[in-house]
Amino acid sequence: MTAARQLSRVWSSMSSDPRALLGQASALHRAGRMDEAIEACRAAAKVAPGFLDAHRMLAFALLQVGRAKEAVRAAQKARDLAPRDPNSHLLVGAGLLGQGDASKALAAFDEAAKLAPNLLEAHFQAGNALAALGRFPAAIERYNRALALDPRSVEALTNRATTYARLARHAEALADCERLIEMQPWSPLHLVAKASTLLEMGEPVPALAAAEAAMAAAPTFAEAFHVAGQAKAALMDISGAIDLMTQALALEPQPRPTVRVHLARLLRMEERFAEARSQCDLALADQPRLAPALAERAEIRRAEGDSAAAVRDADAAIAIAPDFTPALLVRAAALADLGRPDEMRTAVGRALRAAPRDPAALVAKSSLDLARGEWAAGWLGYEQRENLLPPPFLPPAFPRWDGVAPVQDLVILAEQGIGDVLQFARLLSLAADRGLPARLHARPALAPLAALLEPRIPVVTDISGIAADAPGTFWLPLASLAKLFAPDPAMWPVAPYLTAPAERVAKWAHLREGGGFRVGINWQGNPSRLIDVGRSAPLAAFAPLADLPGVRLISLQHGAAAEQIASVPFADRIETLGEGVDADGIFLDRAGILAHLDLVVTTDTSTAHLAGALGRPGLVALRAVPDWRWGESGEHCLFYPSLRLMRQETAGDWTGLFTRIAAGVKQTMATA
Repeated sequence: MTAARQLSRVWSSMSSDPRALLGQASALHRAGRMDEAIEACRAAAKVAPGFLDAHRMLAFALLQVGRAKEAVRAAQKARDLAPRDPNSHLLVGAGLLGQGDASKALAAFDEAAKLAPNLLEAHFQAGNALAALGRFPAAIERYNRALALDPRSVEALTNRATTYARLARHAEALADCERLIEMQPWSPLHLVAKASTLLEMGEPVPALAAAEAAMAAAPTFAEAFHVAGQAKAALMDISGAIDLMTQALALEPQPRPTVRVHLARLLRMEERFAEARSQCDLALADQPRLAPALAERAEIRRAEGDSAAAVRDADAAIAIAPDFTPALLVRAAALADLGRPDEMRTAVGRALRAAPRDPAALVAKSSLDLARGEWAAGWLGYEQRENLLPPPFLPPAFPRWDGVAPVQDLVILAEQGIGDVLQFARLLSLAADRGLPARLHARPALAPLAALLEPRIPVVTDISGIAADAPGTFWLPLASLAKLFAPDPAMWPVAPYLTAPAERVAKWAHLREGGGFRVGINWQGNPSRLIDVGRSAPLAAFAPLADLPGVRLISLQHGAAAEQIASVPFADRIETLGEGVDADGIFLDRAGILAHLDLVVTTDTSTAHLAGALGRPGLVALRAVPDWRWGESGEHCLFYPSLRLMRQETAGDWTGLFTRIAAGVKQTMATA
């Protein structure tokens, strides 16, 4: 005999008075003995099938323990006994909503509201049903009706704030959060909701403050640590974000797989790939069909150099969630790695259709547009780069310039990598031509080179002293000058637009001694495996150049990749520049060195941009589907006419490419 039957027999034998049974059920309910309370309600309803309160209390208790299907049956009996009782209709709707049938639930809530127009719960629950149906504006209307009946309804305010956020009506969501904090200042839930809303508004500093207030109010509230970690990530404090996410997981009795995925992403950003993959695997062990975990593992596999496995994980995520944008985008990136551009474009298109306002999808689409020379659309989408998480640069506290407002001080951010700065720096002259009172903000190591780009635009390395409300003070990312002033690169100042310092040219004049055809080589750019996927070649691939008689190979490589020289058979053919090169500023010496070279051969690195900006001849070895700035095909370089673009014919085949490059160098030598 089951425990339920035993309980039912006990209640039946104890009393035949349904009200006594219901009293016992109420006492058990208050004591938290829910199974016994439910059986007491059943016994009361069995003794007196027309006893309305027994059916209603049974439905309510069943809802509380998550037995929605049984709750619906009990509530329907109550409704049938009293069809004009709005509370019975409410219980029917609550059970249906619990079963996932929001459409039928809405009809039940509407009937309750029709019977009792001033019943707050009817309008509130109708709002919940409408939100479940994705009818967010209508849901807000019903929450508004509930709040008109009781402006201090915490539940209605909370759910309205969430719905505002889903509609990207962030200011209204934030206002509801503030009201909730005022009403219940002790509750960390409202502070966390405020922090999440501020994050969606692109305000990580106040978001972090709200999350930290929640942590102080409830030191064991895991979600506060989780959101604080997200805010730290938005502020590009990845190590701090990892610490907070790790604490969030430790505070949860059963760590949520979604938090593991967020931690995995942060670990990937620090290139702690084994740990990141472990978090994804743990998340998938708990929830095998968790698309975000599969998509994040795809990102990790791609960074580790296994793009084929990345595609498999992305495909598995898409099979679960066909419109999951991160999976579509990592699939697109991995397909580009594998030299499959048509499939890549299809995946980006699907991602954009699934999430037309997603910053990552818009940036991916902008890369396709820019590669094809569709400049207006490309620059418009490229503006979304600052909305990525984490962003490629930190916006200052003062306002971003819209290109229209009167300016007293315009701070132009030297954004992203060295190559980006060199490519877009020519646009500084367009700002100077317009008489804008502008300054270029660059990191200290890059400032000496940046000062050579446009003498009319001074370079600063610290803007921390600028007040957030300084009159007429604005900021703008360097690359955004393209959209504002010259969308078509045909309107840009032509290369060369950079001149090597005369003293650096003189310093390296000895390179001309000894004759030979001087070829500067660079095989690796930014060593980050998050950026350098398929772009760098091993030095060993340059072997065909070393076999050319009369060629002098001069290493322009810096960083750890220079250690590869010792391991190649042609190490004795490579001349190195010694210690202290560029010690007082990025590329100052190399700019002078390039003046004495006959040719530069480099992969997709900032050295290519340096040679192009100086107008020095070069060959750029590109992967099969390269970055947008090199275009989709051809050898001509739009941004740097002195460079010739050499592309892999098969993805990953550096050997074949450098055989062709060596033939090109030989031809150049013959005509020199």
